[in-house]
Amino acid sequence: MQPDTPAEAGGDQRATSEVVASLIANLQALLKTQFELLKLEVTGIARDKGIAVGLFIGAALFGFFVLAFVGVTGAHALALVLPLWAAWLIITGVYLLIAAILALVGVKLMKRPIKPERTQQELETLKTWAQEQVQR
Repeated sequence: MQPDTPAEAGGDQRATSEVVASLIANLQALLKTQFELLKLEVTGIARDKGIAVGLFIGAALFGFFVLAFVGVTGAHALALVLPLWAAWLIITGVYLLIAAILALVGVKLMKRPIKPERTQQELETLKTWAQEQVQR
């Protein structure tokens, strides 16, 4: 013979309104926690993108200053053993290579995923848990 009420079955003895109120409070707490996680992840993403932009700016400034100051010195030194045009061409190639490497590092950082992956995983876990609770 099956019990007639959940209390007889050893289940929750609270009134339905109490269970619903508790469920709503727990859901609000879970959503607040998920929102905080999302804020932390978005902050991290923004920080990474800011660093990448800073590297692009650094690459541009580095290229400019190096060509302006060190390039002249290097070309004059090479001009002692090469024609002047060859010295200038070599120096230009070296600093172009440095600027390209910095830009490639910046591109790599910009290509990092921008989705808040942990928040998505937590929401999927929450969704699965809620579906299991409803099916009980």
